[in-house]
Amino acid sequence: MRVSEIKIAASLFLVCFLCFLAIPSASFATQTGYVTGRVMFHAKPMPGATVYAYTDPAELFRKESAPPVTSGPDGTFKMKLPRGPFYLAAMKKLAGPDEGPGASRLADAGRPAPGDLYAFYGGNPVVIDPFRTAKITINLMVKPKDREATACKEKGKGGIEGTVTLDGKPLDGVTIYIYLDSDSSFRGLGYYMSPPTGVDGRFKMRMNEGTYYLVARKRMNREVTGPLKVGDYYGYLDTNPLVVYKGKVLHVEFPVMMKVEKAAPGGQGFTIVSGTIKDKNGKPLKGMYACLYKNDTMTNRPAIVSGKTGDDGVFSLEVPFSGKYYLGARSVLGKPVDNGQYWGRYDGNPDHSVVIVAGKTVGGLDITAGVVGGK
Repeated sequence: MRVSEIKIAASLFLVCFLCFLAIPSASFATQTGYVTGRVMFHAKPMPGATVYAYTDPAELFRKESAPPVTSGPDGTFKMKLPRGPFYLAAMKKLAGPDEGPGASRLADAGRPAPGDLYAFYGGNPVVIDPFRTAKITINLMVKPKDREATACKEKGKGGIEGTVTLDGKPLDGVTIYIYLDSDSSFRGLGYYMSPPTGVDGRFKMRMNEGTYYLVARKRMNREVTGPLKVGDYYGYLDTNPLVVYKGKVLHVEFPVMMKVEKAAPGGQGFTIVSGTIKDKNGKPLKGMYACLYKNDTMTNRPAIVSGKTGDDGVFSLEVPFSGKYYLGARSVLGKPVDNGQYWGRYDGNPDHSVVIVAGKTVGGLDITAGVVGGK
């Protein structure tokens, strides 16, 4: 082969090789995956329900981020979405009195009206992964009647009051979590937590003017943090976010549902981060919380908090988004670390950080904690 032919062949090879390199990056940007599942109501499949996907929960039932799909005769659905996190919701509009509880009018367009069925998936956000189909169950509940706002008697304040209900009946032991935005995916302690509801299901909060997301949770183990388990209760207002104005009290009925889904850890797209919290002698610590922070000082409220550790000191965290987090542990939540409390940081990296990639489980992280102010 002559020199000129060799040069031409080499040039063609280089062009083809560069094109080959460009293909993965372009395809990666447009990668899609699937979320499949079933829409249920009172433990029965619900056909004809519309399933929506949103990149921002503030757009719930307002402006979907992808074409919605409809559940089939057996309640199943399949949705194709771009790679990344999405908030899933479902709604069943009722056209007449014989099609569902509370339906006594023609179906309206847009947001659910009283008597319609709706749901905000309790495992949101669902992380779409081209290499792993997310499998979920969406349980519908009845949209309650809207209530009128009243005047707030506390000067300079507004408020939110209401009743937490399960199938229309008051539910006790429910904590209302307040979030200022969706940055935490409604994980962690949030901005504020209400006292647990009493037997009448009532809650009452006086607040400054602002925009707030409300999430209701009842953990049967009476903890305030950690992943919800089967048999726990969860609720998300379809009218989130609520806007509180000075001098006005918003009144809501807050329906919740029982968690019945039995999915493998990470089955909804969460990445599982786990490890063991130990004392300085290597003994597992019971009653500790593992915390992931967005800031390296670990002084703000944690973004994600585990449930209390047991005798083995093992913790598990469900992380919805990739990114760099800072891992610590503490024995008391909701206030600054004080003398006599256990506190520690992950020392696997000098800056105590953990880099999390969606879908890639991280395990074996040990945190050593000691008594603050102890000798």
